[in-house]
Amino acid sequence: MSDDFVRSLGLAFLAHRLRRASDLIVDGTSEALRRTGFEGPARSVSMLLLLRENGAMGVTEIGFRLRLSHPMIIKLARTLEAAGLVRAEADPADNRRRLIALTEKGAAQTALAQGLLGDVARTFDVMFDEAGIDLFAAIERFEAVAERWPIADRLKGRIS
Repeated sequence: MSDDFVRSLGLAFLAHRLRRASDLIVDGTSEALRRTGFEGPARSVSMLLLLRENGAMGVTEIGFRLRLSHPMIIKLARTLEAAGLVRAEADPADNRRRLIALTEKGAAQTALAQGLLGDVARTFDVMFDEAGIDLFAAIERFEAVAERWPIADRLKGRIS
């Protein structure tokens, strides 16, 4: 008998299993990032890279580009601001809107994280070979199928 109850529940709990896999990835990369001297959360690296590439951006646009929720972007921005990696500034075109921008420290920290990305990708390639599946390619295909015909719509016909 397995102590892993969720595993015993099977495919219907795919989201739970993907979250656990995501946590394994984030925990491992967080430790590696800390060893490089990176001071922000691992979950923020994509946001820092986006800001470096595009300059100051509003929370809504960041969320749209990263496909993360507005509350998640606000939480990340606050964490990054407390660490001195980003600053919030007024939008010159609309004083009610706040823009998130990299600080000098944030730019330096983003460069540290960028330096690790190749190693992360190579590590995943090795793990995919060990597992006998290219998980990234499978997720790409799964997302495309789910976007073409959403899961909720697919389930409508199955629920009696």
